[in-house]
Amino acid sequence: MSACILCIEDEATLLADLVEELSAAGYRVIAANSVDSALLQLEQQRPDLVLCDVMLGDDSTRDGYFIHQHIRERRPDLADLPFIFLSALGQRSALLEARRVGVDDYLVKPVDYDMLLATVSGRLAQIERLRGHASSNQGRFLEHLQSIFAQLPGAVLLCDPDGQLLYANPKARRMAQEEGVWTQDSRGRLSWCEVKPSSLQTFRQYASELLVAVGARRVLALERYSSGGAVFVSLLSLAPGSQMLTESAGNLLAIFVSCVQSRSLPELETLRLIFSLTPTEARVALLLAQGLRSDEVAQELDVSASTVAFHLRNLFSKTGVARQADLVALVLSAGTALPDLAMAAAVAS
Repeated sequence: MSACILCIEDEATLLADLVEELSAAGYRVIAANSVDSALLQLEQQRPDLVLCDVMLGDDSTRDGYFIHQHIRERRPDLADLPFIFLSALGQRSALLEARRVGVDDYLVKPVDYDMLLATVSGRLAQIERLRGHASSNQGRFLEHLQSIFAQLPGAVLLCDPDGQLLYANPKARRMAQEEGVWTQDSRGRLSWCEVKPSSLQTFRQYASELLVAVGARRVLALERYSSGGAVFVSLLSLAPGSQMLTESAGNLLAIFVSCVQSRSLPELETLRLIFSLTPTEARVALLLAQGLRSDEVAQELDVSASTVAFHLRNLFSKTGVARQADLVALVLSAGTALPDLAMAAAVAS
């Protein structure tokens, strides 16, 4: 399939000429004549390259630089997208400013279409080479991770940056079939069953953050409408060793899953050592993870409710979570036997 180019230009005649030239060269072209139109197009489909005018309309705060910043800061899934400026500003200072903020190329109007087509072709060829290398790396990395995760007693899923489900280990597949926790939509993307919108929003936010934070982890409880109770997930961002400090586009997201019907609790001493807890704090955390309420924990430990509340405050402080549900998710994720993922990364580097 031919490459897709998002062409952003507010001058109607020039936009039509650009679309005609690029189409004649064999590219698929998406046309946008404003910032809002361009952002909408980016939400609806993924281009292979962006060709953008610098000055768009009369609002100097919403120009080509605004679109470039939006992509680089808010769309980590588009981190490898080439971005080319097209501008009437030919001064050296304008070129240097574009280079400083990370714009890939800068072409000056009036448009030299031979130069434009050569620049577009060169950038697309460069990205194709990089993606081919990353794909080879990621293929070996994914194969090695699958062999590791297949042996885990807990449920684990692997997704790519676009949410495509790449792998589900046997425990995760049983969880989908028997407990209806997750499924795949018609596009092959991971989908959570009966999860409330607020939880889905938090999940997507965490997943987006982790695309640019390799090795980081987030935990949360996905609240469901059904009587099955919350789903507890721990998200971990992974990348082949050669990408750890560079590209984030090839990152994978490992999702460790547990729920009320399939809890995997760690040993008390393991939990205490992981989070530097006192023995009593570890016991409180484990009892909560078993489904007990705070008053039931107090009764089980033969202490007052205020004492349990005191231990809870300490637990929140030491684990970095702010809600009891997320504390439970963290405890359950600690109960999943995690492999040495650094070794997996080394295999692919």
